[in-house]
Amino acid sequence: MHSYDLEGRGRIYAGLAILSVMLVWLLDWSLNFADVDPPWWLSAPSLAGLYTMLYWVFDRHIWRWRILHRLRLLSVPDLKGLWTGEIDSSFGVEGTNRNVKVNIMQRWTSILITLQTDKSISRSTMASLTARDTDSPELSYAYLSEPHGRAPELMQIHRGTCTLRLDGDRLEGNYYTGRGRGTVGELKLKRNAVRHGDTTRQ
Repeated sequence: MHSYDLEGRGRIYAGLAILSVMLVWLLDWSLNFADVDPPWWLSAPSLAGLYTMLYWVFDRHIWRWRILHRLRLLSVPDLKGLWTGEIDSSFGVEGTNRNVKVNIMQRWTSILITLQTDKSISRSTMASLTARDTDSPELSYAYLSEPHGRAPELMQIHRGTCTLRLDGDRLEGNYYTGRGRGTVGELKLKRNAVRHGDTTRQ
């Protein structure tokens, strides 16, 4: 997985820092009130350790909670899961239309988009996600595509970019490849009903 650009992360960092200070103060007050002398390993690194723990849990789990999105505290969509659909490409004399599977692994700070057809597999190398002040979040990413061993000789390793817009449980958009291949195409994907390990269902 690699990092991706996302608006509004600064306020989350600040919020976690403020929450860490408040929790450390509450812990210290509670221990003093109970007349308890904590061991050094609890009091010395408590602020940094608590912030690291909160950040780790938020990055992997908390940002997916639906309640935070309903309250409009977070806008980044949870794209994690398996998406299936078709790709309509200009590759070849008459173009091609193929079924595709797209697997998206996502945390709040990192993402990996893998697209697979019967002829090739591609993986994202960088990405950005625009979600604030829009009803249709937009995922843009660059990728590296590698053909399978038995793919036609015309298919070579190449780079490209793709832009997809989210509409409910659908992702649709366009892609184009770099110099030496020069193809364009459209992607239409639908999220599979079952998403294993989806914490938003807890």
